[in-house]
Amino acid sequence: MSDSVGAIGIDLGTRNALCAFIGEDSRPVMIPNRWGRTTTPSVVGWNDGWLVGEDAVRRSLQCPIPVWWDLKRKVGDGFRASCGGRTYAAQDVLVPLIRALREDAEVFMGRFVSSCVLTVPACFSLAQREAMVKAAGAAGLREARIVNEPTAAALAFGRDGRFLIVDFGAGTVDISAAESEDGVWQVLESVGSARIGGYDFDIAMAEWLRERLNLPPMSMDDPAWRVLVLEAENIKIALSSCHVYEWNPPPLPGVEYLRTCSPVRIEREDFERMVRFSIRRIMHAVRRMWERYEPEHLLLVGGSSRIPLLHDILEREIVRPERLRLCAEESVAAGAALYAEAGGDRLLLDVLSGDVGFVADGESRIIAMAGTPLPLTTRLRFAPESSGPTEMVFFQNMNDIPSDAMERPSGQTALAVLNIDAVAGMDVSLRCSVTNAGLMRLTLRHNGATIEASLTGRVGQTDQPAGSPADRKRLRDLKLRLVPMEMALSDEQRERLYALLHRIDGMNGGTDAVAVLERLVRDLEIALT
Repeated sequence: MSDSVGAIGIDLGTRNALCAFIGEDSRPVMIPNRWGRTTTPSVVGWNDGWLVGEDAVRRSLQCPIPVWWDLKRKVGDGFRASCGGRTYAAQDVLVPLIRALREDAEVFMGRFVSSCVLTVPACFSLAQREAMVKAAGAAGLREARIVNEPTAAALAFGRDGRFLIVDFGAGTVDISAAESEDGVWQVLESVGSARIGGYDFDIAMAEWLRERLNLPPMSMDDPAWRVLVLEAENIKIALSSCHVYEWNPPPLPGVEYLRTCSPVRIEREDFERMVRFSIRRIMHAVRRMWERYEPEHLLLVGGSSRIPLLHDILEREIVRPERLRLCAEESVAAGAALYAEAGGDRLLLDVLSGDVGFVADGESRIIAMAGTPLPLTTRLRFAPESSGPTEMVFFQNMNDIPSDAMERPSGQTALAVLNIDAVAGMDVSLRCSVTNAGLMRLTLRHNGATIEASLTGRVGQTDQPAGSPADRKRLRDLKLRLVPMEMALSDEQRERLYALLHRIDGMNGGTDAVAVLERLVRDLEIALT
């Protein structure tokens, strides 16, 4: 292996990961993995040691080993994986996967790789970005920079002008407005959600298949359920190019009679009924961003951007998306590679994605406003009202697609907690800096002491237990009943509906969420009859 050191771009998607580097012709080259493919399943399992990618998928379909399919969604949410007698946070479980991506890149490129540009959803908080950089460092990538996924896709597009980029992946959807002139890229605004993605559509289709086969509810660790989810993903992909699909159920572990099961006829309309409401919520946010920034180009990236219903609504109600030179799945990795190769030569100006502030003495104070250009450094002074132990809780307000993403925050992430021995009336000096990659440092000086705050990486509003399969099915059925009624609502009523649905989603599918949505559906049906 050469002594030279290379840099790569990594698109660590919820469902699949891709790596790229810039070849001798100055064009992005996708890096194949040890299984001979350019896409590596973003799956990590444990079986007396770490398993990643294809190895983890194959083993999980054979026996109920611990396996995690959507780790990126769990970064920073308090998730803990138990294996090998230890517990790990989501970003720690991602380390063996990132390490495998680095090793595959080194084999293909023939040189050591110690730096990367890692893409993250635009909706990632400062704490989540910090966690991803630490994961990359633990995987042997000593220098890791962060760039938003839709921004990386715009870099790959390589043209000047104003863009609206819709990145619709397996686990998240991001909408970013950006503009480029003479090699300088400026992000104007980004909103996103980690509650809508193609993986959710796979789960909905898998539930539909299970019901058609008259199978009982299954746990997430059941190998039969994992097979159904993979089948659902393949059906979703097939229905993007055909209107009817004849599905032959494969043998499911522990389900013998399926060996003689007749084919199941699935129409595109069946799938569209499952996803229409979620896509409508995305379109609502796209329309608001389009009207606000009046871009010249609309770009679609991410595997889920291939869904025909999405294209139909965009062309009919907003504008026809432009074609990328690269396929939708590869554009983010290609843009990350371009950014990695250019180093400091390619100027990229991002903005803070949500207000940053803290709570102390029961009062909330904002340190930096959403939309502030990065990098930023700001200083603030305040005097505690009382003496004694005082807790300062730092937070970031996050904009999420289903609510009024253009005007008000719709979620809050805990960033760090500092405990100080306050002296009433004595100034506390706070310095907050955020790099262009969205990495934050906090320094506090008070009463002769200097304190450095470390980010917790823990997201609030995620500790509620998940609802039962029956609750989740009831929620899905209620949302289907909302689809025909949504079109009869005014824009203001839709805005209120999406904000309420966002809060219901935050309940994580429990019985309380079902009760709230049942009342909403019943009231709307009465009002519209």
